[in-house]
Amino acid sequence: MKKVFTALLFGLSLLAMPVMAQDYDQSFAFVDENGNIIENGATVVRDKVEFNDFSGEVIYSGISVMNVSAPPTETIKMHYTITRIDNGAYQICFPTSCNSQTAVGNYTTAEGMLMGNLQDIQSEWFPTADGECIVDLRIELVVKSGFPPTVTHKAWGPSMTLRFVKGGAPEPIKGDVNGDGEVGISDVNALVDQILSGAEYQQSADVNGDGEVGISDVNAVIDIILSGN
Repeated sequence: MKKVFTALLFGLSLLAMPVMAQDYDQSFAFVDENGNIIENGATVVRDKVEFNDFSGEVIYSGISVMNVSAPPTETIKMHYTITRIDNGAYQICFPTSCNSQTAVGNYTTAEGMLMGNLQDIQSEWFPTADGECIVDLRIELVVKSGFPPTVTHKAWGPSMTLRFVKGGAPEPIKGDVNGDGEVGISDVNALVDQILSGAEYQQSADVNGDGEVGISDVNAVIDIILSGN
């Protein structure tokens, strides 16, 4: 039964991931502080605590949005979900307005155009004690028209997860390929996506520790899921 379930999960992942990988508009992208494009669905961990004269301790995301191929007049906004915030406040400024929250929930920024080809999201966590803040971000392309103006959905752009940590990053969880703190089917999908894309793999993808990423790592993740460890 276990082998049948393993084969079924892997087969479903192989069928699903090529569709998922194309199911978003690629005219905008998230980039890191060095200008490198962040893979759709990736998790970025930040644990460098700095001091702000106005707000005290802060951990900056260093994440920006880049216009890859869209007209400069394209209108976008950011959807973000705070899935964990142990203390303090999370702030995001994009494109031209700022929001600040202290509780988990679903939120949306105002809509607007990028101020240039590359714009800092100004996304940061202001911790008041040790802990974590985890935020899922997703770009939405919209159409703004009429008077008074109405905003309608056009397409979904890429998504990513920000994980802020104060007090030292916890030990990585074996099998947690996407870095969301849990091991589940989403990790199987993330691993299969890496294998199919041929991209340079992150250390978390080498689940069995043999220095390579392949089918054996997919099976290792599924074994962890089935065993409940």
